Amino acid sequence: MKRKTFFILIISLTAHLLLNAQTLVEVVEFANQEFKKGNYTIASKEYNRAFFFGYEKKDELSLQIAHCYAQMNDLDLASDFYNKAFRLSNNDSLKDEAILNNAFVLLLQEKQAQALNELFNLSGSAQLEQQIQYHFLKGIAYYGLYNDSTALDEFVQSIQLQAHGQLAEITLQEEFKKVFHYHKRYNPQRSYVMSGILPGSGQLSVGAIQEGVNSMLLIGGLYLIAVGIMQNYSFWDAAIALFPWIQRYYLGGMDKAKTLAISKIETKRYESYLKIIELTMPDSFEEQ
Repeated sequence: MKRKTFFILIISLTAHLLLNAQTLVEVVEFANQEFKKGNYTIASKEYNRAFFFGYEKKDELSLQIAHCYAQMNDLDLASDFYNKAFRLSNNDSLKDEAILNNAFVLLLQEKQAQALNELFNLSGSAQLEQQIQYHFLKGIAYYGLYNDSTALDEFVQSIQLQAHGQLAEITLQEEFKKVFHYHKRYNPQRSYVMSGILPGSGQLSVGAIQEGVNSMLLIGGLYLIAVGIMQNYSFWDAAIALFPWIQRYYLGGMDKAKTLAISKIETKRYESYLKIIELTMPDSFEEQ
């Protein structure tokens, strides 16, 4: 290869690289504008294009791609890119942001244990707002795992860091007193046993009035029919004719009472959860 041709090739290659770098910056700027407009599908495609063609700040780009997928509710891909942002970055603040957002995405998927494992990676130099989010997300995770005492501790730390005041903390404590009482108030095993002793009573104990009355009337009616058969025929005729039905509805009523109690606990826990979130949600989450 002639020396002149060689230098021309080098100059052309350098010019191409500079032009490509400039083009990638423009691509990312365009993606940023689309992201601000809420056009997450377009933004994600442009961010991915810049990532593929070698945009320099791949950690920041991965974070933005993850945000796009989170907004598009593609939670698995969002989690993948939050993990990628964490691995690619040397910046503690960016790594912490990736951790917190990934934990949030995992919680949306009801993967509480994985979210907790993710949060344990938060750096010791996390910013105040990141610390607030950290305790808030841990509170949600522990609540989802029915570790209510630890959840309360985490939520308390979150609102203390937010400086919401003593009234907010007292209100939170009062709500958790209800949470601690739900299982005792609507004990599934107790409802099951009660319906075994007196059909329908287990349903009544959890406030399911119609179900309780229906169970009482159904089992009571079957017993009355059985008594009539015994009076006109024999015990064995009544047993053969009605015992399978009595057993079916009797045991079914016990199972139903237990199921209703469990459902009642879950409903009440969810109602309390909404109040807890309203009390403790960081301002940064409300803005998203």
